[in-house]
Amino acid sequence: MKKLILLGLALSLFASGCAVVNVYVTFPEEKIKAAAEDLLAPPSPKNSGSFLPRLFAAEAYAQEKVEVRKEVKTDSPVIRQAKSRMDSWWGRLDEFRKAGYIGEKNNFEVEVRQLPPDTAVAREVRQIASNENRERRVMMSELLKINNVPSGEEEKFKQVFGKVSQKNSPGGTWIQNEKGLWERK
Repeated sequence: MKKLILLGLALSLFASGCAVVNVYVTFPEEKIKAAAEDLLAPPSPKNSGSFLPRLFAAEAYAQEKVEVRKEVKTDSPVIRQAKSRMDSWWGRLDEFRKAGYIGEKNNFEVEVRQLPPDTAVAREVRQIASNENRERRVMMSELLKINNVPSGEEEKFKQVFGKVSQKNSPGGTWIQNEKGLWERK
């Protein structure tokens, strides 16, 4: 009986001495923005066809919980393919944004705002907007996957990428602000 009591006491002391450590992975907005600027830069002869991966490092901060602030990984075959396809119609997308046909939403999507009177051009506007949104979804999905982004941080990624897309758009583009209202850039 004494052995059972001592064993119970030892187990309860052991259990009370264990510490619970919560690990939270966060992505600071400035690192997400740097990743977005790398990926969404307009194509140029200098960066067309090549994609240099970023250096990845993690910093750990010990507190009551451990918080790991990570660099955002931006290199994968899926992302390179999406970026390549997006670059192939970049010039036409810019023309349509400048003309006010396609607007930049605040969540990293584009929207057809107005159609031109020419039916062939209107069809192209719809097609480019559809293609652009598809590739942006592919890119975002892959970014979230390769970075193991917690579900609570997905919207932060979309908003930061949306802001960078709006910044990179030409003058005359319809821009959706944080309140969801549209204005011309």
